[in-house]
Amino acid sequence: MVLAAALPSLVSAKEPLHVAPKLEVAPGVQINEGLSDCPFRETFGEMLKLALHKENGMFAPGKVPTSAGRSLQVRLVGFSLTGNGFLGHDTQLQFEGALYQDGKKVAGFTDSVRFQTDTMITVCAQLRSNLDAEAIQIAKWVRKPVDGQELKRWGE
Repeated sequence: MVLAAALPSLVSAKEPLHVAPKLEVAPGVQINEGLSDCPFRETFGEMLKLALHKENGMFAPGKVPTSAGRSLQVRLVGFSLTGNGFLGHDTQLQFEGALYQDGKKVAGFTDSVRFQTDTMITVCAQLRSNLDAEAIQIAKWVRKPVDGQELKRWGE
């Protein structure tokens, strides 16, 4: 009985890290009309929440950054998609993000991702896959945030 009473305090020892349920897209960033049915923004929100499970990641009850507690804001600030279904596509994404405590910025990051698809994979599937990888990189950064860091992966 004593052990059961102690468990809730251990579980709630770390305050939640609030994230948005969808990837925020900065004003002026144009997403190709061909991706209008692709739920990549929602998929990214879910994946980021899952990747942040060690940080007690959860969806924010309102706007991110939150005015109280810890929050992480991630924005898509650049998007480029070129090519076609016959030759494949070249996609470039630029991100910026920041970790906040009680509405005050603690640290920020930037990242650029470029990937190519062949004709056998849909752009939506490849975009979602790369955003899953991005969420994992962001979660690693959150564990050891360095202000102004450009995220790197796969030997970049």
